[in-house]
Amino acid sequence: MKPFYLALAAMACLCLSFSKIKSFVPSGTVQINDTLFADEVEVSNFAWQEYESWTKTFYGINSKEHLAILPDTLVWREKLSNNEPYVLHYYRHPAYRDFPVVGISYEQAVSYCKWRTERVKSLLSTKKDFKNQNFHYRLPTKAEWEKFAESSTEFLNNGGKNSKGQRQLNCVNDDTTKLKGWPHKYNDVTAPVYSYFPNSLKIYNATGNVAEMILEKGICKGGGWRNQLDECRPGKDTQYTKPNAWLGFRCVCIVNN
Repeated sequence: MKPFYLALAAMACLCLSFSKIKSFVPSGTVQINDTLFADEVEVSNFAWQEYESWTKTFYGINSKEHLAILPDTLVWREKLSNNEPYVLHYYRHPAYRDFPVVGISYEQAVSYCKWRTERVKSLLSTKKDFKNQNFHYRLPTKAEWEKFAESSTEFLNNGGKNSKGQRQLNCVNDDTTKLKGWPHKYNDVTAPVYSYFPNSLKIYNATGNVAEMILEKGICKGGGWRNQLDECRPGKDTQYTKPNAWLGFRCVCIVNN
């Protein structure tokens, strides 16, 4: 199988849409300013599986490259995250394909951004009308993340509910059933990446669901399914030291036409 075919297969959900060079827009993103585009949603299990599939096919199932990108599924066994079915099924089972990938380290997230850039450029190189390849994916800076998450603050009002009483984000709240052995009232972990409501920029789950890594290593933003409302505020920084069941990420794409 030729590498070009592998790139096409792997990029089925990541490819870019454009009609002319000047209207180039990375698919699955929203435009924040002239050069910055942010993913609508957190990187999902399915998106990571595309990455894994490409790596496994290109380098081999037992290669160091393939083994290096596997999520740490044992994060579900940690204190306040213990649930054995998620250890076994969260990453692999089709029912969770649209849920945010977790158990990912900062280094793995950075490598994914690099791979995504390379695969998209490889795909676009086959388009004879496309010449500009001056773009790259990466984790957002703190300022970039706070800018596209700013309008998500409204979801934290009124106990995280809208005027109709609908929950607007995935975090600790008073309506969830208290799980045995857990000190707070949690959701049943994560929700699909397109759950709840987008903010005014059409960004989903900037607050809640999973906390999101930023370019500054060890800092994440937005809180997750096991955080209180106040911990999900866009201006709040949370520290992490390793992969967690409540930690994911989304990419931004920097485009210089």
